[in-house]
Amino acid sequence: MKNQTLPGTVATPVAAVPSGGARRGAGQLMNPRTLTMVVVFVLLAIVFNVASGDIFLTPRNLSLLLRQASIVALVSAGVSILMIMGEIDLSIGSSVYLCGVVAASLQISHGMGILPTILLTIGVGVLMGLWQGVWVVTVGVPSFIVTLAGLLAFRGIGYYATDAATLAPVSIAFSAISEGFVPVIASIVALVLAYLAAAVYIVRRHRVSRLHGGKPTMLRLACKLVALTLTIGLLIWVCAGFRGIPTALIWVAVIGIVLWVLMTRTVFGRNAYLTGSNREAAVLAGIPLARQLYIGFMLMGSMYGIAGVLMTARLGASTPTAGMYMELDAIAGAVIGGTALKGGIGTIPGAIVGAILLATIDNGMSILNISSFIQLVIKGLVLLFALAFDSFMTKRHGRG
Repeated sequence: MKNQTLPGTVATPVAAVPSGGARRGAGQLMNPRTLTMVVVFVLLAIVFNVASGDIFLTPRNLSLLLRQASIVALVSAGVSILMIMGEIDLSIGSSVYLCGVVAASLQISHGMGILPTILLTIGVGVLMGLWQGVWVVTVGVPSFIVTLAGLLAFRGIGYYATDAATLAPVSIAFSAISEGFVPVIASIVALVLAYLAAAVYIVRRHRVSRLHGGKPTMLRLACKLVALTLTIGLLIWVCAGFRGIPTALIWVAVIGIVLWVLMTRTVFGRNAYLTGSNREAAVLAGIPLARQLYIGFMLMGSMYGIAGVLMTARLGASTPTAGMYMELDAIAGAVIGGTALKGGIGTIPGAIVGAILLATIDNGMSILNISSFIQLVIKGLVLLFALAFDSFMTKRHGRG
């Protein structure tokens, strides 16, 4: 990870456009890496379905899978932004746990309504992100060390506040934030509209690329549209077969779109890629690195809060083991989705799809009753192979 002593404020920000690998796929809704993961998901689904006796590919199980993946998908998207800027966050699991404690306490001990609970929990998460950002940006401690300290300290604070006990129960209405469903008809209509919007966007990007001298092939366009059709078609089948769109998936969709727009259509996003790919060039371009990184850590903090709310709603309580090892799943999901550990490369859709792919492996192994100990081994190997692939691709682009 790139981590240097930062100047307080550098000249007026310049909209820096990432170069080379940093720019590759940044604004695409479906880049080649994401398409590959869609294919891998299909192959894994077929294997798990055959091995489980047609249990895996059922609307009920896939709906459960999406709800399980939603929390990790959100924090994967958040940590991918930090990774793109050349930083890292190892405190995710403990931070989400502590935010879950805050949400449960506000619900149970203080009787707060749903909206105040959500807003205050997100606020606490932002402050936690800001706290870590101060140590990284102002003091100059590497983010690896700062967030490793956060991994220990935030969980310790949660255990001290609760005496390592479970806080329960939250209200049924609060649980519906994560465990509720959009009615089936409304879900189908929403998915059809989303399909049309995404298809129009993909076709327009294809045309714009051709007008600007690019050489996108019709085969690539066809592959993207086929992948989009299969994805939305699968979601419609799941929603029609089991109670509609899970509300947890709505959170992922809305926040994913917001972060995607932030990273592809704003000065912050463009500067993030240059910050991660070449920090010295970012300084020379006049990018205020301190502000850039502060925003990144605060965005990650907001993901702590949202994930803490969803986890507490999903469990109906705050438990001492909540969020354990989540940082590993989040980072693995981001890396599998194409985010480079050395910075400068990555996309929000890729991180989300990577997290869903990791959840698919978890879900499939659980259905097959594979030992939880062996599951840890397999997940460790998946993370190792993902990092090895990232290293290989980094060296390959470096030679290019």
